Amino acid sequence: MASSLVDKALKRKISVVAYGSALLALTSLAGCSTNTVENQVEPSTPQQLANNESKTSVRIIQRNSQTSARRGKDQHQLEFEQKQRWYHQQWEMAQRANENRQRAQMAWQAQRSQRVNTDYSERLAQAAVDRLRYHVSYNGAYIPIGYPNGDVPSNIGVCTDTVIRSYRRLGVDLQRLVHEDISRAFYSYPNLPKWGLQGPDTNIDHRRVHNLKVFFTRHGQRLPVTGNPTDYRPGDLVTWSLGGDQEHIGIVVDQRSPADPRRFMIVHNIGQGEKLEDVLFKMPITGHYRYFPGSRQPQLASIQY
Repeated sequence: MASSLVDKALKRKISVVAYGSALLALTSLAGCSTNTVENQVEPSTPQQLANNESKTSVRIIQRNSQTSARRGKDQHQLEFEQKQRWYHQQWEMAQRANENRQRAQMAWQAQRSQRVNTDYSERLAQAAVDRLRYHVSYNGAYIPIGYPNGDVPSNIGVCTDTVIRSYRRLGVDLQRLVHEDISRAFYSYPNLPKWGLQGPDTNIDHRRVHNLKVFFTRHGQRLPVTGNPTDYRPGDLVTWSLGGDQEHIGIVVDQRSPADPRRFMIVHNIGQGEKLEDVLFKMPITGHYRYFPGSRQPQLASIQY
């Protein structure tokens, strides 16, 4: 009996030792040590786990809130910039549309003015040619006439009367226009010693070439004096020097010179009544003008005396 008890105890001891050896071998193979306290990890309690989870959640919520706030601010900025670009584009479109309207208006006015001026030039040239139907004796005597639309007797006249009567055919009264301008700016007009003027004179002011030159410069267009015949077109007014202070004026008309087709003829009265002649470059030119009533053109230069 005793022997069997000893045998059982011995077998139990052997089994414990074998179990321990096997456990030690397994631990070595796993690379872990179970012999030191420092390498053991104490398990977390449920309270610690709950606290850690709560802190993590708070950090996540804070981070999400910051990200959301930052994202909201960026979106607002983007919307503002988008609206700003839209308003700027609308402003640019409005500016371009306004500029296009202005250019179109200016182009239309320029074309209309050109058509009107061309038509007026042709009508003035035709009115000058129509003067050839009248028999006029050259007579420059001072004659009192009515005002406005006053005129010397139709059978007499000088070079300026050819211009005056041609414009009057178109409804333009140079007597009134010149008188009104001289009355406003008397000292802008010449006063030759032989005239001895003390003020405007409706009887004679508009019948003097010097005065017409100033008037056409102030209210029309003074063009360069050149030797190129193509620079002078129908309806233009040309003045020439006859020597000393004596000047002459005529109207370019739409009939070309037989000697040079590039050159237009002149209707004028230089002493033998109103005639159509090729005299554009026969005398020294002192002035070249275009005058379209109601269409003020910039003057190129002032007249010097």
